[in-house]
Amino acid sequence: MRLPIKLGIGAGVMIFVSVLTWVSFPPFIRSQLRKQVALVEGTDMREFWKKLPFPYVFKVYLFNITNAEGIENGEKPHLQQVGPYVFYEWKEKLNLVDDEEADTVEVNYKNTWYFQPSESNGLTGNEELIYPHLAILSTILVTMIEKPQMISVAAKAVDSIYKKPTSIFMKAKAMDIMFNGIPIDCTVKDFAGSALCAILKSDTRNLHVVGEDMYKFSLFGKHNDTIREGRVKVTRGVKDPKKIGYVVEYKNETIQTVWNGDECNAFEGTDTTVFHPGLYKDENMIVFGIDLCRKMVGRFSKPTKVAGFKTNQYLFDLGDQSTVPEEKCYCLNPDNCLKAGALDLYTCKGTPIIATHPHFYLGDPSYLENVTGLHPVKEDHEMVVEFEPFTGTPVLSRQRIQLNMFIFPIPKFKLMKNFPYALLPLVWIEENVDLTPDLIKRVMLVFHVLTGVSCFKWILLLGGLALGGAAGGLEFKRRQLEKKLEITPVAPAPGSTDSSKNSADVKKWPVNISTLQPAAVPASIDDRN
Repeated sequence: MRLPIKLGIGAGVMIFVSVLTWVSFPPFIRSQLRKQVALVEGTDMREFWKKLPFPYVFKVYLFNITNAEGIENGEKPHLQQVGPYVFYEWKEKLNLVDDEEADTVEVNYKNTWYFQPSESNGLTGNEELIYPHLAILSTILVTMIEKPQMISVAAKAVDSIYKKPTSIFMKAKAMDIMFNGIPIDCTVKDFAGSALCAILKSDTRNLHVVGEDMYKFSLFGKHNDTIREGRVKVTRGVKDPKKIGYVVEYKNETIQTVWNGDECNAFEGTDTTVFHPGLYKDENMIVFGIDLCRKMVGRFSKPTKVAGFKTNQYLFDLGDQSTVPEEKCYCLNPDNCLKAGALDLYTCKGTPIIATHPHFYLGDPSYLENVTGLHPVKEDHEMVVEFEPFTGTPVLSRQRIQLNMFIFPIPKFKLMKNFPYALLPLVWIEENVDLTPDLIKRVMLVFHVLTGVSCFKWILLLGGLALGGAAGGLEFKRRQLEKKLEITPVAPAPGSTDSSKNSADVKKWPVNISTLQPAAVPASIDDRN
């Protein structure tokens, strides 16, 4: 076999292997990633999902009221942000039950917070703030929502339980507001007080029970280091890898009864802790927020780079139920929907809380106009995820939400008789996730493998092309050499003679021979070569 043919065969093999690697390796890696991230018992991903090996950074910003007496006389609220109070939040899932046929796993959630004073900029939690008495304000607002004609009875109950308060604003320590709780004494015997306490006892999901007829109310304390009552069922991602971690059932219900429409009540999106590999910018990032009772849609914003990874940035928002048709079903009062950037959580949480972005970022301007002291800034207040699409890894996440309550004048309740109309900010929280160095190394390992394979396939391809070029060059030279060996004699014209020789001595050439071929070489000479 001639050398050019050998080189050509080698080049073909190298190019074939290169193309095969090019075509088949990425799908192979993707299939292996999907197997690895499936929430199947015994896998690393299952253990990671079951209990995150690192804490979330949970930041709390409270709003101190600087003009409580002015509000009671109709002034707009003046707010002073105090924070952040930094906590480490550990998340885990307990009591796991698999259903292999349905490809689901059912769990209970548990969150535990630990205060980090060293990261809280000198704040200790003992700072005294002027703050709305949330139990009183909640009672009055719920009464106005459910039975406004009973407001006088509710006012008497407030006087009984809270010992005739002179204001709905109180002075309290920051840690009591956030976790330790504000006391509620339900040992009263009068009719109005007993009636209100009976309502409180029937729904203690937001109260600490500290003794017989004694409770405490706080923002987060009820849920600290306790197992959440409602069980959550999510898909494991074996049958459909793109649906890994999708919430399909909560509190034994496959559809909610929170909102005014099946589209808004449907469970859709992951539980926020796991995503499928291969989630690129042409696909929305959809999560189901248990605490908001709704799906949240992250839309691609721009390509970014975080921690050495090429990432895609996704932004989330609360939408506008007043103008966007597909969000109308989030409106609890069709005759008076909330404006842009606000979500009423009354039917979700059982308290008259309105969720917005921090400092009313992306909210209707009227919310910001009715208070002072807020300064919305995109970088500080947006909800954003920086996502590595190939492995399905959130490299950075900033989930931010603000909790508010409406205040307005209530003539039959003297403590709020002259109040202004305003959406009053109470607190905003930021839940941060940054990929740890150990996890960065694990994700980087995938890209090192991909880089190695990429170099390998390029080497094969370029090497194959080089060999092919060499084979072509050698073959070209061989053919050129053969052309040089060709002899093309010219026969004398018929009838012509050489005047210096006798015509009898002229040698006659056969006119039908045009070239000398290798076959004309004597066999004996050919054998020696």
